[in-house]
Amino acid sequence: MKSLKMLLLFLCFTSIIFAQETVKMQVKESKVPCTGVSPMECLQVKIDKEKEWTYFYDNIEGFDFVPGYRYKLKVEKSKREGNLPADASAYKYKLKKVVSKKKVKSTTVMDSYLLNKKMVLSKINGKKVENQSVYFILNDNKISGKSGCNRFSASYKLNGNKIEITPGMGTLMACDEESMRLEEQFLKALESRNFEIETAGSVVKFKKPNSKEVVMEFSIPSENDIWSFIDGKKWKLIMLENVGQDYGKAFIQFNATDKKVNGNSGCNNFFGTYSTKANSITFKGLGSTRMACLDQEASKIESKILKYLSDATVSFDVADQTLNFYHKNRLIMMFGLYTE
Repeated sequence: MKSLKMLLLFLCFTSIIFAQETVKMQVKESKVPCTGVSPMECLQVKIDKEKEWTYFYDNIEGFDFVPGYRYKLKVEKSKREGNLPADASAYKYKLKKVVSKKKVKSTTVMDSYLLNKKMVLSKINGKKVENQSVYFILNDNKISGKSGCNRFSASYKLNGNKIEITPGMGTLMACDEESMRLEEQFLKALESRNFEIETAGSVVKFKKPNSKEVVMEFSIPSENDIWSFIDGKKWKLIMLENVGQDYGKAFIQFNATDKKVNGNSGCNNFFGTYSTKANSITFKGLGSTRMACLDQEASKIESKILKYLSDATVSFDVADQTLNFYHKNRLIMMFGLYTE
């Protein structure tokens, strides 16, 4: 009887140990507006070996965040028990140790408002821009996005409501005449380098310094706006690892209500679930049918697609007619809006 009790005690202790883990977490010096169940402010974190900052929608028990400091933490992550509401996290987090706390350059309201937000060009030189082919994101002193036809990157310095942009580099693809003309206007506008920024709601204006003249106007789409556009549509694969071609039946489709994803990887259908944080998607529990690919090249393509989508996290953005996936800032897949 005593041995049985000891065994039960051991099993209970083991289940508690395995239900929790210690993770290393970096916490950025400023919170950002985000949308969970409702509009809120989120910490920005990197967990373990993650290389990109992501929004953290949960609380860390015992952690008192002070803006202006960058933290390295050890955090105990454990699974919540019982029946959870649909909008609740499956995990809870508790501070184990503050490894370091370092003061960084002062963060401003403008930093919090602009960083890690997709900004879509809506006006240039007073003229309305109808499509959404020009956009960028500011992150860690780097601008990255699309200039109309090509992807581009540049560096910048943000000081209060003033921004200085240093021209960078971009791809050299050719597009339709309208996109190329818009790209030329946008890149020429960036050559001014120095702008004053004015914000109002989801609108961001880039003005000439010490002037009322607005050079460019951008809109910041909310996460709900982005996913309402992605949701339910069929996205056909048009580029894989920088190779654009006809990939046959390959496509992806999201059900934003149930957080389910399905599609075709060239030969087989796949299905699974996903979760989102800011501009990243994490795919989970991906399964697929098991038909044999008779074409050897199609089999290789299918393996690449499933590798990128199997229990993996990718960052993403949406252009006018494309859904783009990135791994370590490298474009790995591009999907075009399917039209019959």
